[in-house]
Amino acid sequence: MSISYKKLWKLMIDHDMNKTQLRMAAGLSTNVIAKLSKNDPVSMDTLMRICKAFHCDVGDIVEVIEDSDQLMIENYSLLSDSDLLMVAEKAYGSKGVH
Repeated sequence: MSISYKKLWKLMIDHDMNKTQLRMAAGLSTNVIAKLSKNDPVSMDTLMRICKAFHCDVGDIVEVIEDSDQLMIENYSLLSDSDLLMVAEKAYGSKGVH
């Protein structure tokens, strides 16, 4: 299992906020920002501070990715669009692909 903070980065973009502004708003250290940037685990206290700054829930800023899901994402990212379409058609049939 791995951690992803992609939701946090998207939330920051939506709020036109950079990492320095996040650090100041949530009272975080530069080391914590570095951990977040590398998708390293941080404390629940850190996550709660970020949630307080954004008035959101933990699920709005972090997600846990199963290793098999991550491997699938990495493998599919190497495929062309036509190959991805073929995989989707095999999985869902041509009616399920739009």
